[in-house]
Amino acid sequence: MAYLALYREWRPKNFKEIVGQDHVKITLTNALLQGKVAHAYLFSGPRGTGKTTAAKILAKALNCMCRDGAEPCNECSSCRDIDQGLALDVLEIDAASNRGIDEIRDLREKVKLAASGGKYKVYIIDEVHMLTTEAFNALLKTLEEPPASVVFVLATTEVHKVPLTILSRVQRFEFHRISSAGITNRLMEVCQALGRKVEEKALQVISVKAEGGLRDALSILDQCLLQEDPVRVEHVYQAIGMVGETFSADLMDALLEGDYGLILAKLEEGVALGRDPRQIIKELLDYLRQALLYAASGQEPLLSPDITQRLEAQSKRAGLSKLLSWINVLLKGEGELRYTSNGRLAAEMILVQTLYEQEQRVSEQENKVITNNKKTNKPIETKSGNKEDTYPENPGMVKQTAPKGVDSANFAAAISRWPEVLEEVKKKKKSTHAFLMEGRPAEITEDTLYLVFKDGYSFHRDKFNQPENKTVVEGVLEQLFGKKLNISNLTEKEYRDLRRECEDTQMAKKKVTDDGPANNESDEEFCVQKAVEFFGAELVQVHKDR
Repeated sequence: MAYLALYREWRPKNFKEIVGQDHVKITLTNALLQGKVAHAYLFSGPRGTGKTTAAKILAKALNCMCRDGAEPCNECSSCRDIDQGLALDVLEIDAASNRGIDEIRDLREKVKLAASGGKYKVYIIDEVHMLTTEAFNALLKTLEEPPASVVFVLATTEVHKVPLTILSRVQRFEFHRISSAGITNRLMEVCQALGRKVEEKALQVISVKAEGGLRDALSILDQCLLQEDPVRVEHVYQAIGMVGETFSADLMDALLEGDYGLILAKLEEGVALGRDPRQIIKELLDYLRQALLYAASGQEPLLSPDITQRLEAQSKRAGLSKLLSWINVLLKGEGELRYTSNGRLAAEMILVQTLYEQEQRVSEQENKVITNNKKTNKPIETKSGNKEDTYPENPGMVKQTAPKGVDSANFAAAISRWPEVLEEVKKKKKSTHAFLMEGRPAEITEDTLYLVFKDGYSFHRDKFNQPENKTVVEGVLEQLFGKKLNISNLTEKEYRDLRRECEDTQMAKKKVTDDGPANNESDEEFCVQKAVEFFGAELVQVHKDR
């Protein structure tokens, strides 16, 4: 007997065996139990998620001679014929190769004939979006007035190409991508039934790379099982032509170092091993995606423990800004890779461009800092008493002033323990930690800590103004330093403008003192007034020592 592929051998034969798609299973079984089966259905969704399988199970349930509730018995002659593709009353039509009006006209004529043996005639039209406009128009009349014993099941991966006139005449079910956990559990069942030993991590890799399609996952497993037991992760990489997580991690290290030679040498190494440059770029994007999700929301990567630790460290080192920049360039390049005849050259250009654009971005920021410094030419007094004539772009590099309400020793301790603040915030709320990563403490005045975000990160600043985020950090600060500090969130530009306003005010007041007092308003009151004018009264809080 010829070998039967796993995805065919393990194809579900009743509703309860379908992995995922509970919303589809429940509705169809209820329709069968209540005798309310529609005359036409549309099953849409990604490939390998169970659309055709569900259509065949529905056909068996409608014609089963010994149905158990809503489930087909899989033992009567009708069920066996449908499973073997021999049933005359269940017709599968591939719309990709039978897409013309003549084929649909022939279908319309046959629809009028009564079922030969079963109760229903079921027409399963796969990839229905491939039909021509004329064919759709011919099918429309049959869907409007079908014979009582006929059920249509239309299946498609591109529902947006199906005319609205068809969509309005069918019951539509959207099949979802199957979760990685669901696929992994099914693969475990298959391996146990076959008596094969496969590492759980290898099954998890297969599940992730199948991208929600169980059929694809079974096909990959089928290929991997040609290896001797136990089947490991490296066998999976070999089977599907992947370079592996470690290779992608090495590429990310090269990006972090900004080393053109290193990243090109690493690509050369992969090509020498027979890896497709297109696949190398695709896997790097997958790796960076997991880094982005971890940096933005703390989502745990789907990687081996050692690579997970490495990715987490890389994500912290890179930050959201670099990750977004890299992914943006690589995504554009990957789209162009599909149409190039020289994949290796294109991949080299993409990687070099990724580093080059990052360098250009840094260079522009440095030039902006120099320009701003020349324009402002205002000194900031450091905690050591020295004068600095710059206002650096990176808020983490802003020279710290000696705090007015907290002594300089405590302020220095607050700055040195900032990584500890970040870690404690992450334990309490990962999303808050993601926003806080883009902010840096600039100074402490009395009982207020000024948290400064880079220009262009006003979204993070606004998110941090929300009480649910701000309260978490203020609580951590009080816990670590034993003093309640209110947080004032500013962008770099806002912070520089506020400092200039205050310094200009002090200079004006000094001139007034030298020339004689003009009014009785104190420096502090004037600064408060300017802050209210600049930010609005609702964002300004004034706390005075009693």
